[in-house]
Amino acid sequence: MCFDDRVPYGYLCNRTPPTLYVSKMTSSLQLIDQDKNFSKDISQFLESEKLIDNGLNYHVVSVFGSQSTGKSTLLNALFGTDFNVMNESTRQQTTKGIWMAKSTLTAIDSPSSSSTDSFLDIAASGDSSGEANRSGDRLSSDILVMDVEGTDGRERGEDQDFERKSALFALATSEVLIVNMWENQVGLYQGANMGLLKTVFEVNLSLFHASKQTPRSMILFVIRDHIGTTPLENLTQTILADLDRQWESIAKPSKDLKGSKIHDFFDIQFDALPHKVLLPDQFSSKVQQLSVRFTNPSNPSYVFDPKYHRNVPIDGWNMYAEKIWEQIEMNKDLDLPTQQILVARFRCSEIAAQAVEQFDMNLKELQASETGRSLGDSKVVVDGFEAHLKTLRDGALEVYDQQASKYNSKVYQGQRQDLIAQIDGRLSALFKAQLAALHKTGLAMFTAALKEPEKSTSFAVTISEAKKKALSYFLDNVRDVAEINPEIFAYKDEFEAFGAELDAIENARKSQEITRLINRGVKKLKHLINEELDGFFMSGDDKMWDNALNFYNTTLKLILEPYTNSDGIIDFGVGANDETNQKGYDEIRRKSWLAFDAKLKEITSTNNVLSILQETFDLAFKYDENKVPIVWNAGDDIETPFVSARDKSLELLPKFATAELSTGELIKPDVSLVNPDEEEEEDEDLNVDFASRINKARQEEIRNKFKRQADAAFVDAKRSTTQTAAQIPFFVIVLLVVLGWNEFMAVLRNPFLFMFCIMVGAAAYITFTLNMWGPLISVADAMGTRAVDIAKEKLRQALEVSPEHQQRSRIAIPGGDAIELDEMKEKQQTENE
Repeated sequence: MCFDDRVPYGYLCNRTPPTLYVSKMTSSLQLIDQDKNFSKDISQFLESEKLIDNGLNYHVVSVFGSQSTGKSTLLNALFGTDFNVMNESTRQQTTKGIWMAKSTLTAIDSPSSSSTDSFLDIAASGDSSGEANRSGDRLSSDILVMDVEGTDGRERGEDQDFERKSALFALATSEVLIVNMWENQVGLYQGANMGLLKTVFEVNLSLFHASKQTPRSMILFVIRDHIGTTPLENLTQTILADLDRQWESIAKPSKDLKGSKIHDFFDIQFDALPHKVLLPDQFSSKVQQLSVRFTNPSNPSYVFDPKYHRNVPIDGWNMYAEKIWEQIEMNKDLDLPTQQILVARFRCSEIAAQAVEQFDMNLKELQASETGRSLGDSKVVVDGFEAHLKTLRDGALEVYDQQASKYNSKVYQGQRQDLIAQIDGRLSALFKAQLAALHKTGLAMFTAALKEPEKSTSFAVTISEAKKKALSYFLDNVRDVAEINPEIFAYKDEFEAFGAELDAIENARKSQEITRLINRGVKKLKHLINEELDGFFMSGDDKMWDNALNFYNTTLKLILEPYTNSDGIIDFGVGANDETNQKGYDEIRRKSWLAFDAKLKEITSTNNVLSILQETFDLAFKYDENKVPIVWNAGDDIETPFVSARDKSLELLPKFATAELSTGELIKPDVSLVNPDEEEEEDEDLNVDFASRINKARQEEIRNKFKRQADAAFVDAKRSTTQTAAQIPFFVIVLLVVLGWNEFMAVLRNPFLFMFCIMVGAAAYITFTLNMWGPLISVADAMGTRAVDIAKEKLRQALEVSPEHQQRSRIAIPGGDAIELDEMKEKQQTENE
């Protein structure tokens, strides 16, 4: 007999089910002991039963009922478990606490029978055509069975705390709750456990109502020892009426639950079993029929509806169940979805940690290999970097997905994103190192291409091609990596920094090339002005500055001609922009003006100007208009030519003092001479003071020096006329020969004296020829005067200090020298004076 809730209160059906059943017995675990302690060995139990990897592919069934009503016996018969059963001779409590075991049900095909109307026909065949029967029943997931300690036992007496908590725990964790009762207990309050069910319903409603997504459960009433006198339909009506009455009487925690029905929270089904002792064969047959509802998903009365499942993977069920028991023990509000989420978070976090460990291990192995040895090295670019990253990343995510995908989808996805962020965060460190290596390698490639350019290629083309290759090299090695996670593996900033550094190097090299061209041009300009510019200032005419400036401008134009296009725009041909070319143009003009200025400083230096004035004076005073040297004779007018030559020479000094054109315009640079990179305060006046070549103080110095030299020339000229006028009488010469004949012959006979006389005579002749007698006599006179002064000073010092005073001022030191000391009184008197 069976009950199907697809029709009101079901209907009875008789059917011989397919042969189904039991393999070897299995071990069991005391999940919660009689002292309410939760077992710590669930994980080991699940591993030993090979369930730990099932994910969501499992179901939980529990049995609830009065003590000694055969609950364990029913489970052993129905699921092939090996729970302890009551000894009929003693009839005492057997199950203490809550026990758990794995079902060992196995489906075996059996021929279909001829019955047509009952749901057991469908259960046996799988469909009305019997095709499922021919192909074999499809087995359901593994089933975990919980045997709950019986209620109303004499061992606990009036202590119903554990009864309520264990019943609530079974209801909270099980998809199907089997209520085991005898037929003669139907209609009774205590015997049918209505009081306990009322308490459980009330507590369940108060604890679970906060969650609007609390999963439903099925309550399957199995009526034992049914003899058939009272039809199952009538028994069902009685139990449902009692349940409705109890539901109406419980306290509702909120107004919205006032009109609720028990069917809003539970699905209720019924089945009946014959007496096990009196009708053993029928009992076994009915148990087999009932087993089909637990093992065959294609059966219309299959009890494990997906909506009953708690959606907690089996590897997290131990934590889930323990947390529920803790909350029941502490009488806290139960929120099963919250518990499921907590378990999902915990397990997903654990699995994520395992994935990270796997990632770290894979990374170490990869770094130890030949291909991945340089991972994380910021100096070496790793070939196949993107493939390495994908392998590491996908390997860790695969570990996570295989286990965590069975948990709550939102939690799984959220933790997956966190895991991805954590993995990508670690990979980003490798990516940063790769970026740094690409940066360095790209720069090295760029600079190497510039150091060894092809001779047939221009500088502008060389630097452009090298830059393109460096940028392409960088992008080719990062673009695929960025596609993995564009946010984490972003390279925009690094690429911009790389490009900026390339630009900086490019601009620096272009500037260096422009500087090289500038220096080469300025060097050529210096060479030309050093050779030609002096000639414009030798004559000292009025247009010497015009000629010098015209020569400078012509030379500068010649230097700039290779870099000037048809429009007159300067382009140094290195691929630089207009601003850089303009800076180069300004720089070459600045340096050219500085070179021009340096040469002008040399020309207008004191010695050079003095030399030019002296040369002008000599040409006017010592030479005639035919450039023939003048020999002055006694009676010649020397003063007039001297004054004329001196004044003519001094007229040149103001011309050298100021760089002024014949038009009266001062020469000024058309560009700032201040170095923009090394700006100094004294450089600010270069442009302003350019025309001022010789200041007044230096002019006065040159004028004085020139006058002294001119005066010396005048004195020499005057002396030469005097020497010419003073002639020696003839008789004096005869007298010298007669009186000095012996001495003359002595000199001739003595070679040393002869050579000495020749040398003295030669020196005297040279001195006379060079008109150096005047300066020589002046020097000798000055030296003699100085020698006399020194001699007088020494003599005076010797006469002022007497021997007695020296004796008093000396103190003898034994074993040492005498030291002169002045008396304090004399010293003081000297200071006072």
